[in-house]
Amino acid sequence: MYSPNRVSGDTAVFRAVASELERHGHEVICISEQDITVIPDDIDGIFHMARSSEALEVIGRADVPVTNTVQAVMNCGRARQTELLQGSGLIPESLICKTGGVPQGWNMFPCWIKRADCHAVDRDDVQFVQDAGECNNAMLGFRERGIRDCVLQAHSKGWLAKFYGVRGHGLIDCYAATAEEGKFGLERYNDHPDQACVDMDGLTAVAERVSALLGVDVYGGDAVVGDDGKITIIDFNDWPSFRTCTVGAAQKIADLIMNKR
Repeated sequence: MYSPNRVSGDTAVFRAVASELERHGHEVICISEQDITVIPDDIDGIFHMARSSEALEVIGRADVPVTNTVQAVMNCGRARQTELLQGSGLIPESLICKTGGVPQGWNMFPCWIKRADCHAVDRDDVQFVQDAGECNNAMLGFRERGIRDCVLQAHSKGWLAKFYGVRGHGLIDCYAATAEEGKFGLERYNDHPDQACVDMDGLTAVAERVSALLGVDVYGGDAVVGDDGKITIIDFNDWPSFRTCTVGAAQKIADLIMNKR
């Protein structure tokens, strides 16, 4: 429910991590998010993809290592992530604001308007707008849906790179994104080069820096690579689907979990 069009990928990587841990001799107890009411006794650690406030509250009371920590999950919320990364030079110019209309002084168009309380779970949660008129209409549409806060983010020109990584292990995979394979087709607003080329060392360094700033161990995200090679992060998520690299990711994630014990 929190990762539209990626449920099967989420399930696959989660099960693959469990299998990898079992292969190393560990017992793994899998519990659905809706059934997390207490922390089981005699466990050495927790790994999860939970998002509900109820489940995160229970997990947050655990006195064993957790991957990703509840604080890390909270830090990946749109508003909190913007607060932590603003001014770092890692993300585009952004502004957290109310959805009543275009804030005075904001003139960075085209831009993106994103709901501030969570990541996109619906097609209209992230919208591309060309000018102040479109932005105002989009913001009012958010308010009509009961969304009171949003993030305005300047559009970064370049091609879009999707990446998956594990903190301390660097990137597991990176590829040029296309509208056809995206959740909502928003990738069409960026370039689509015939031959995408990115400085992998540079992207790894940027991704690991964001990972450290947000405290996220298992991560994925979107980066725009400009014509000058500059790398700008436009989205960063805790525990994505790893759909292009399930096996390799499961091995690295399992190593991370075992080393926390």
